[in-house]
Amino acid sequence: MKKKICFFSGDITRSGGTERVAVQIANALREDERYDFCFMSLTEQQEKPFYPLHPNIERFRLGEKWINPGPGYLSLIGKLRRFLKDRQIDIIIDIDIVLDVLSLPASRRMKTKVVSWEHFTADFELSVLYRKIILRYSVRRSDYVVVLTDGDLREYKERLGRKKAICRIYNPVAFVLDKEAETEKENIIITVGRLAPEKGIEFLKQISLKVLTQHREWKWILLGDGAERENLEQFIAEHDLQEQLILKGNVQNVDEYLNKAAICVVPSKYEGLGLSMLEARAMKVPCVTFDVKMGPRELIHDGVDGYLVPAFDCEEMASKIDILMNFPQLRHDFAENAFSCMNEFRLKKIKQQWISIFETL
Repeated sequence: MKKKICFFSGDITRSGGTERVAVQIANALREDERYDFCFMSLTEQQEKPFYPLHPNIERFRLGEKWINPGPGYLSLIGKLRRFLKDRQIDIIIDIDIVLDVLSLPASRRMKTKVVSWEHFTADFELSVLYRKIILRYSVRRSDYVVVLTDGDLREYKERLGRKKAICRIYNPVAFVLDKEAETEKENIIITVGRLAPEKGIEFLKQISLKVLTQHREWKWILLGDGAERENLEQFIAEHDLQEQLILKGNVQNVDEYLNKAAICVVPSKYEGLGLSMLEARAMKVPCVTFDVKMGPRELIHDGVDGYLVPAFDCEEMASKIDILMNFPQLRHDFAENAFSCMNEFRLKKIKQQWISIFETL
């Protein structure tokens, strides 16, 4: 009999990196005939997922509208419990630890096992009160914990006391450079991610103004959308950067943009693993990022395949970007070094790590 596994999401129709990774892994695992997969969302705000989901993977939703963490969750526990029972779910994978506050009580005294899949860092979770409370509850009660980095694995074991049934699984590379489709790199800087404060939009404005006004032949393309878009549009108009700082919104062909880009910049205030950095490496694009705790240090080797800049030092980040803009051979060397270290992030390997968890449970 097939094991029935449910990925539990806030909204799987969204266009974020978390949703992209979840869909990619579910689609890959779907090929294994020992398992049957589905998705459950708190709600679905779009008619279909932004990232194409295998047609044989069913989707469900608990409610008609978004409910923020709090008392409103209480009414959903019973609905989720009935779903787990009716569908005979063996394993539920919570794509955000906040969802553990629903799945753990809903699965109590049932056969369903709960996997808590961490997509942020322990530091971030502990910095937000409601997430901190849920984390403390989840880390003691979930059947298995999956984190994104070795740094977080240490944090969970040493700081949070989770010693067993925990492992690190990297996000997989969504695509790998096709040598036949490889193009000549253009004078393009790229940043991929939500246009949100936590993604360092204020830093990006300072840095882009400095480097773009000194290099009029370069463009900086932003892939993603969010609350800071209007803010950025005003900034672009004020500084006459319409031809250089370009907002493309949410796109599905990220690989095509990366194939042309010469530099990837990640100015985030914090990162889990840094999906955009990982995909940039896979497409031979050197990265410049702030040396925030956890993720970037596991992906970037400073001065070898990119630059790690002291956190939030905009002057230094602009300086490192300027060096790469001025020296094409250095960009090429960094890119080759980045591409040569991708084995840990191949989908085949990560798929096997998830299957090992399923068999353990």
